[in-house]
Amino acid sequence: MKKVSIALASLMMGFSAMSYADIQITDTQNGAWVTVTDGGQPSVNAVVSVVNQPQASNSFRTDDSGRVFIPLSLNHSRSVKYKAVTESGNEYSRFAFHSAHND
Repeated sequence: MKKVSIALASLMMGFSAMSYADIQITDTQNGAWVTVTDGGQPSVNAVVSVVNQPQASNSFRTDDSGRVFIPLSLNHSRSVKYKAVTESGNEYSRFAFHSAHND
């Protein structure tokens, strides 16, 4: 029982540490706002890129609030993978579903 408790405690600490690094995505008509935090604080100058969309081959840097706008032109709805690398070299990624906005 003691081994199980130690294993669960270690697992919970791992999840807790992962929650301090986050990429939040907000879908908009012409792209997405991406917010990167590291250790619960905005990650300034993190390099953010889109991994699985060939038309979005540029990388972008977050501002003082850890935010950056990434332009996307999607013909149909799809899942987009974002990758962020902080100044300290930590790498994070997240998938987000985006709707095609046809006006």
